[in-house]
This record gives sequence, C-alpha cells and structure tokens, in this order.
Amino acid sequence: MRVAAAGLVVAVFGMSGCGDFMEVTNAGLIEDEALNDPSFAGAVVAGMSADYSRALNPGLAQFATVMAFEMTGGTSDQGEHIIGYLDGNIVDRQTTWDGWQRARWVASAGVTRLGESLTDYSSNKLAGQANLYAGLSNRLLGEMACHSVIDGGGANPREAHWPIAESYFTQAITIATAAGDDDTKHAALGGRASVRAWQGNWSGAEADAALVPGEFVWSALYSSSGVNLRMYDEQYTSRYLTMQGNPGGWNDHYDANGDDPRVPWSKTKLHDDSGTPPPTRGGGWRTWPQTKYNERGSDVPQVHGAEMLVLRAESALRSGDIAGMTTLLNESRALARWGGGLAALAQPADEAAAWTLLKRERLATIWLEHRGFYDLSRWNAEGKDSSLAGRATCFPIGQKEIDSNPNLESLR
Repeated sequence: MRVAAAGLVVAVFGMSGCGDFMEVTNAGLIEDEALNDPSFAGAVVAGMSADYSRALNPGLAQFATVMAFEMTGGTSDQGEHIIGYLDGNIVDRQTTWDGWQRARWVASAGVTRLGESLTDYSSNKLAGQANLYAGLSNRLLGEMACHSVIDGGGANPREAHWPIAESYFTQAITIATAAGDDDTKHAALGGRASVRAWQGNWSGAEADAALVPGEFVWSALYSSSGVNLRMYDEQYTSRYLTMQGNPGGWNDHYDANGDDPRVPWSKTKLHDDSGTPPPTRGGGWRTWPQTKYNERGSDVPQVHGAEMLVLRAESALRSGDIAGMTTLLNESRALARWGGGLAALAQPADEAAAWTLLKRERLATIWLEHRGFYDLSRWNAEGKDSSLAGRATCFPIGQKEIDSNPNLESLR
C-alpha cells in the first residue's frame, strides 16, 4: 500500500491503558511537521496503537475468526469466506488490507520520526513502544497476507515480514530494557519468540518465550469512546457470528458446554451493556455468543505468558519431547483459573496423539485473538493439519492495491 505524507494529521486519542502515550489528550488538527517536536512523541505512539487496534477489527469481527473455524457465520449472506474462499475484493471489504498496511506504515514511519526527534531515543519508553507496534504490525501481515507488499513495491513472499518484525522487536527489547519498561520488553520478547518460530528458529523462540512471565498479558486497546471492538457489534447489533453449527468443534466434542475458560461462550440469552439481548435469527432462536469480549472496550490479547508456554510446548514436541510438551501445556492450562480452572492433561501415547493435543491447546489458548488462522495455515503447509484443505490459507493482496500499484500490473 502506498501512503503519502499528509500536511495535516488528527491526534484524537481518548483511550486508557498502560504506557505514557495513553496520557495524550485531543490535540485536534496539527501540521505534520509539528509531530517532530519531542513533546508530541506520545501522540505519535498513540496513533500507532489506534491503527493497530483498527487493523485487527475486520479479521476479529468476521474474516480471520471464520476462516480459523473459531466461530461461524450466523446468516447466509455473510460472504464467500464462510466457505473458505478469498479474493482481492473480499480482502478490501471493511478496509481489511488498507488497515493492515496503514498500521505497518504508521508504525514504521513513526519509528523513523522518533529516531530523528528524540535525543534519548535509545532509552525512551515511547521509542520502545513504537518499535513494538512496528514489530506487531509486520507480524500481523506475515500471519495474514499471502504476499508482502511494502510501500508500493512488488509482491514478495509473506515470509519477508518475519525478519523485519524480528528487527523491530529486538530494538524494542533493547530500548525497553534501557528505559526500565518491563511491559514493552516482555511483549517484544513474546513477539520475537513467535516470529523466530515462524522462521524455523525454534531454539531462539524457546529462549525468548521462557523470559515472558506466565501471568503477563499485553493487549491491543479498545474503548467505548475511542476505537470500538467490532466483535462486540457483530455479537449484539447483528447476527453474523455464532457458535451454533461451528465446524471448528468447540461447541461439541472439544467444549460441549462452554466450560473451557479459554473458549468462553454461552447458549443463554446474554444482554449487551444497554440490556438488549442478541438478535434473533430466522426462526426466533438466539445466537450462541462468545463471552470473551462483552464490551465495546474489551481489549484483545496479542502476547501473553500462556501462549508462550504453548509455543515452548510445540518446540518440545518438534524435538520429540512429548513429556516436556505435556508439562508445559499443563503449566499454561494452570493459568486459566477462572471458571473452576482446567484439569491436568495426561501424556499422549505417541507423536500423532501429541500433535492432536498440542494443536487443540494452541487454538484454545489464542482463541479469538486473530492468530489461529495462521496456525492452521502453517500446520497445513507442513502436513500436520488438513483443516484448510481445499480452502484459502492466507489473504490475497487487496484489489485496490493491485489496481493502483504499477509493480503489481501482472496480477491485474
């Protein structure tokens, strides 16, 4: 996606959460050049946060969630992706492709801007947070898109995003360590652990993941007065998503009663924050809603200790250590204490059973976090899972990008 530098920008950030950048108030319209003033560094990073949250919205509300079988469509007119089909026009819906690319460009350009404006860049918390968002936005594109297209360039393999993301995460770790910002450091370690794993560096991934505390959670931020979580609206103001008839199996043999605290859903008539129940569908019955995100301001985990334990478990399994895998999975399950917690798993008898268990635990741990579709894709490529057989395994380049980018003329 090609993004031209604008003469005016909007700095309207009303979100709350951790980090100095969330102290920003509404500055209204200001000249782009004014953002070079170090006093606006918080606004620059707040913009990255808002754009990253927006980038997750279309996939969480429909596309990635449905493609990963985490939930299914509640209406017949939801779209072709319900049957596993994706094309450039579908990817352009709800600004999906543009949102992903905007998050990447804003974060990368912001890192460059802060590097030029902050005299204490190498030890400034905001600089560390900026590099974290740049790493996460590149990870998002690598996990979702079939090809990497950067700033009007040509189509490259999706894997091109991994070393870019790793470099930003490494910078974030270094700066956050110097700044004493443990939250950013742990989030960047977790981000780097994942992209190292996706590059086949499982030993490096395991080393990073082991440094992330089990209780740690870093989330994309949403707010009822800022960037709303679209998943909420799909749940309560439409009928697009439901657990009923979900082909992913969470509503029957995996979790027939919605009792797994990592995969919370309900068959009851839940109400939204104004007291309105989910809409009826067809014959008058209610949707079976997810209950992980029940507010427009619900935050979405992107890096957490439970996921890191499962990543280490996968590394152990890839090394043939089924016992070690089981131990790590049980450590991760022990973190899910709400709703009565989870019983310990027995060690699988063989490698095939171990992979079945590992995949289920991974998908439960990151359910509705915009990550599961890539897991199914990478396992499919390795022959370890066939859930996506005959279906799209990634998102193609948006049609507007193809039509406007001269380096993609061969794809028209």
